[in-house]
Amino acid sequence: MKTESKTIKTGRLFRHIALDRKAVNVETRTIELAFSSEEPYERYFGTEILDHTPSSIRLGRLKDGGALLRNHDTDRHIGVVEQAAIGTDRVGRAIARFGKGDEAEAAFRDVQDGILRHVSVGYFIHRMVLEEEKDGREIFRIMDWEPIEISLVPIPADPTVGLGRAEEKPEVPTLVVRNVAEPPQQHTQTEGTMPDPKKPEELERERSNALLDIGKQYSKYVTEADTANAIRNGYTIEQFKDLVMQKMQTAHTDTSNLRIGMNRGEVQRYSLARACLAAATGDWSKAGLELACSQAVGKLIGRTPEGFYVPWDIFHRDFNVGTGSEAGNLVPTELRTDLFVDVLRNKLVMGQLGVRILAGLTGNVDIPKKATGSAISRVTEIAALTETNPTTGKVSLVPKRFGGFVEYSKQALIQSAIAIEPMLRDDLLMGAAVDIQDQWLNGSGSGANMRGIRNTSGIGSVVGGTNGANVSWTHIVALESACANVNAEPDTGSGYLINSKTRGSLKTTQKATNLPFVWDNGAQPLNGYRSPVSNTVPSNLTKGTSTTICSSLIFGSDWAMSVLGLFGAPDVTVDPYTLATTGQVRITLNQFGDHGVRQAGTFAVMDDALTP
Repeated sequence: MKTESKTIKTGRLFRHIALDRKAVNVETRTIELAFSSEEPYERYFGTEILDHTPSSIRLGRLKDGGALLRNHDTDRHIGVVEQAAIGTDRVGRAIARFGKGDEAEAAFRDVQDGILRHVSVGYFIHRMVLEEEKDGREIFRIMDWEPIEISLVPIPADPTVGLGRAEEKPEVPTLVVRNVAEPPQQHTQTEGTMPDPKKPEELERERSNALLDIGKQYSKYVTEADTANAIRNGYTIEQFKDLVMQKMQTAHTDTSNLRIGMNRGEVQRYSLARACLAAATGDWSKAGLELACSQAVGKLIGRTPEGFYVPWDIFHRDFNVGTGSEAGNLVPTELRTDLFVDVLRNKLVMGQLGVRILAGLTGNVDIPKKATGSAISRVTEIAALTETNPTTGKVSLVPKRFGGFVEYSKQALIQSAIAIEPMLRDDLLMGAAVDIQDQWLNGSGSGANMRGIRNTSGIGSVVGGTNGANVSWTHIVALESACANVNAEPDTGSGYLINSKTRGSLKTTQKATNLPFVWDNGAQPLNGYRSPVSNTVPSNLTKGTSTTICSSLIFGSDWAMSVLGLFGAPDVTVDPYTLATTGQVRITLNQFGDHGVRQAGTFAVMDDALTP
């Protein structure tokens, strides 16, 4: 058989297919899904058809414990492919089982709720043949391809079949073109003489120019950095169009946590104090890492900071936090930072509970939801049915500003750029985090305040009494039942949130006479559920004649129904001018955020537990 070959650098490709919720098995934690078909798809080299003859597909990697991922990210491994096969209808199908880690649990719940509804398969092309040429467009059939992983994705380029992105180090498959002397075997081949194939450098030049043109045309949605990244990483035209589509369909840039990819060493070397000193003096020569991080965050969210951005990566490192009563305490000959005493703050618990956090938002966000379902009526044999319609609603996230400032002497910054680091982190970053958590739980929703969980309309309520009541085992169970009674059945995402006074009370309160105390030790100390403790939960509420001695208790059947949106990144400005006559520098932090509850029935609150 005479063939002519050429190479095309396609790399790892993706296709998207819709997921059927009916195929979810809650007991076995598995889903049945279709991951591929013979639907034609347009690539930069022509129209692509994945051949689904069993001999054309290498299923070995999928069958041998293939990975179930989130968004094709190998660091977000949420399950395993247990079975994979090609059906008689020429569709690739698989059964995947979810793991039990936090992200796997969240993804499995989203699949059950119909929030995650799209599947994407990543694959390599090893050989393809020219099938025909129609209207000047070459149609290629992929005769040898290899699926390597299956991913759950939030936004597909096409609800049936689509394309994702290229891998950083693409493989180079071989394109085999049959000439006219070769008799057709399985598929009709193009008649006539094939034109000379374009050289690789010509194809690369055409690809780059096409991406630049698309980037200019849709500059409202993609930045120059997006275009440059697409060219550098080998995106095809279709892949870049998909990126544009995703940004057009979302009015914000949701990067999940807005990390810029700092490695462990970079995270450890990053210094907020050094960045403040550089911003105060205008000399960034000794703060190159901090400047590069700020610029990277700016590119990621598409805007310039007022001062400099602080990357989210540094919030995930371990560090000793301490403060001295005066800056002078930070510049002794020998500074024992290991003995610093941290200011006592409310414990941060949102991440521990599993609150859904959307970071890096750049525009208002609306989260749709179904408010009420259809009403089914019962009628006689030939009676007319009454029309019914479900109603929908939305949870809106609109930026609310959080901020604060601290003042230090220029001498303190200059003499102790490293030693002052813990104080700056504590005063600015931790202070903002604690305030955001307070608003997340207690915000009134008026003016510049977020609407916290406790003040969300429609949540369940448990009442102790006219003047409050000592918290008891009955109240604890009633909170759980308040959610379950409206079909917000507790599961692995459930848990209580209480303050330290309530914990102390429950440790000395028996469930009933001769029964154990309400508070048990262990990972699930309260009614068999998790129960983080933070004094963000108020203990100074009033009920009747019980003045400022009542506490809140909160139960959530699924804490992921609480959504915290963070807009942009922490923006730090350094002002060396306002207090110049006293030799001081004012350092200001601004962060924008908002909160909403997707389903109010998943939460229940008791606000009159007596905890003197």
